[in-house]
Amino acid sequence: MKITDIKVNQLKAAEGRTGGRLIVRVFTDEGIVGYSEGSRGLSVFRAYVDDMIKPLLVGMSPLQPRQIWETLALGTGELATRFPSQIVGAIDVACWDIMGKAANLPVYALLGGARRTEIPLYWSRGNGWKKEPEEMLEEVQEGYEKGYRAFKVRMDWRDYRQDANPTKDMAIFQKCREWLPDDVPLGFDANCGYSVSTAIEQGRKLEEMGAAHFEEPLPQYDFPGLRQVVNALDIAVSTGEQEISAWRFRDLMMLGNPDILQPDILNVGGLSEVVRVFEMAVTNNKVVMPHSPSLGLNSLASLHAYSTVTNAVRPHEFSEEFTGPVAHVAALFVDPIVPENGVIKLNDRPGLGVELDEKALAAAIVA
Repeated sequence: MKITDIKVNQLKAAEGRTGGRLIVRVFTDEGIVGYSEGSRGLSVFRAYVDDMIKPLLVGMSPLQPRQIWETLALGTGELATRFPSQIVGAIDVACWDIMGKAANLPVYALLGGARRTEIPLYWSRGNGWKKEPEEMLEEVQEGYEKGYRAFKVRMDWRDYRQDANPTKDMAIFQKCREWLPDDVPLGFDANCGYSVSTAIEQGRKLEEMGAAHFEEPLPQYDFPGLRQVVNALDIAVSTGEQEISAWRFRDLMMLGNPDILQPDILNVGGLSEVVRVFEMAVTNNKVVMPHSPSLGLNSLASLHAYSTVTNAVRPHEFSEEFTGPVAHVAALFVDPIVPENGVIKLNDRPGLGVELDEKALAAAIVA
């Protein structure tokens, strides 16, 4: 089997949203097509694929995704390619989808088998920096009404708005925590928004209010500061969504020592690399909880990998913010996999377990 073509297209955005998702398809000479999603920015992504990646991969076998990963991420021979991890990740996920379809096995079986195929999800909502507590509570209540029984509120501060409004952050968390039943976990995500001293102060308040975890308290590059925060707090501190390789996660663990690792399947470079991170986490007795505020192909790939991990004891992230409502995404698939009462069930169909509805896809493509 050989790769014959790679196509990247932008899809129509859901109502009320701007910028539709990118769909990535890897075609083969045996008619099997692998699917994934790309990062934002069609022109840049397509330029990488058309000008540089297709000349490398067309004619190669897609049944060797790790070799393809190394070709794209590290280079081969005289070609020091080193493409961005999000580009590599999209191609990698599509190749694993092909390999599963060719073997007539779900991806989780290729990875060694699932410990569980029913995975609880937590409802993730963001942009807290520009919302009032009542607004965030309404979005949490929406998730509760849909059957979700675990939650996270994100401030989305980023390091360029450091320590901007920690008082309001705690008001948002408190408002949601007081409304939710005591047995429903609620995490807090600062999105890299605090200094060390503020993070420790906020973390102690979160401990008092019973937060499930404290995510990205500091800018992602401050590993020594992260260790200070982790050492000062009892609450589980999580981070990792910004990291672009297993080597970065090695350094994160050695220098920052977070309690929970949160690889993003696209940012880290695809299934091939997220599996390395998970194996590293198990070896170092670290809990994993993937970053995946979405619904669709990459979320499914993340779930396939997560389903195989021994210490996957926390719910997997889920959000409709970036992809649009479940119904909007599901309409693209012949037999979609969607959450039911806050739980997603992986099937035993080949690859990622879904096939695109070609007619619906054609109608959804805008570029």
